[in-house]
Amino acid sequence: MSEHDPSTATIDRDLAAIEDALANGVAVHPNPSARELQELALALRADAPEPEPEFAGELRTRVEAGFPPAPGSLGAARASLRERLRPGRLRRALPAMGVIALILVPLVLVVSLAGSPEEGDGGGGGGGGAGSVAPEAAQDSGGRAIAPAPSSGGVAPGQSNRKIERSIGLELEAPVDELQRVADQITSVTNRHGGFVLSSSLSTGDESAGGDFELRIPEDRLRPALRDLSALATVRSQSQSGRDVTREHVTARDRLQAARAERRSLLRRLEDADTDEEAEAIRTRLDLVSAEINGLRAQLRDLRLRTNYAVVTVTLLAAEDSADEGAGAAGSFDDAVGDAGDLLAATAGIIIRVLAVALPLALIGGLGWLIGAVLRRRRRESALA
Repeated sequence: MSEHDPSTATIDRDLAAIEDALANGVAVHPNPSARELQELALALRADAPEPEPEFAGELRTRVEAGFPPAPGSLGAARASLRERLRPGRLRRALPAMGVIALILVPLVLVVSLAGSPEEGDGGGGGGGGAGSVAPEAAQDSGGRAIAPAPSSGGVAPGQSNRKIERSIGLELEAPVDELQRVADQITSVTNRHGGFVLSSSLSTGDESAGGDFELRIPEDRLRPALRDLSALATVRSQSQSGRDVTREHVTARDRLQAARAERRSLLRRLEDADTDEEAEAIRTRLDLVSAEINGLRAQLRDLRLRTNYAVVTVTLLAAEDSADEGAGAAGSFDDAVGDAGDLLAATAGIIIRVLAVALPLALIGGLGWLIGAVLRRRRRESALA
């Protein structure tokens, strides 16, 4: 592009006008377009966050010191490691490192070999699987554990600012004469955890007994609330889903900030309007921007409600009477025998693992005691001689 290109001259003029406005704090350029850019630059600078005085002072101190590594940082750890790995210090630490390796290597091998059968054997998970279920987990009618809802820490590791919209479906089963009591307790649990009942229906008739409840529960109270709801009756099933709406939230927030900055600029332009036609055009644009701001505010409120409160749908079903009590008793006895066998197998596995770890340690300790005894005897013999 030529040096005398009109577009280049316009860009240079606008950049110079912006620099003058930032230096003087006022927008006084004679050209309306350049003055509008000056006003926008001043509005953006006014909206920019100011650093805390403590942080600014600390940053200035670190700049003057040449940014030394902070205590506990990776740079400080590297410097400490280089100091420890100096040739002289490393030679002095070799005997101790050899003794530690002599103890740890057999221990690691034994623990690894003891843990490998459980990882590859799905059948051995009967005892271990039951122990892996969290105490807060519910169980369905078949005795299977139902995992509680995930915490609100976010979908990505280390990301605690994600906006997640959660939906939980829960089916509870209770006898017909207990439906009213369970329904009342569902409402009580919801209120106790800071939520509210959006809609509910209940029927206690013999043919169409059951109920449906749509609840809103705060995200930070979702786990204990689900635990208490699952304890009210038998859990037949539980489903959960989540949708990440972080992008929608960030987009709406950025658009709202831009619309507010534009409104401030329009208000300043309205004060400086020279003609009625220019003022009317600015007012029309202000109405459009104000409507956009109101819409974005409503969108952000809706997103906050959907992410701060989880949707929990509870379906209350009437329990079916067992047709064959004898078969039920026989099934319960078989389940008890199976559980007892799983418990014995798990106990035996624990004992074997303990022995696998303890025996090498005992051998190493005995070898050390024997060497010490031989050295003590030789010292006594040399003293007597």
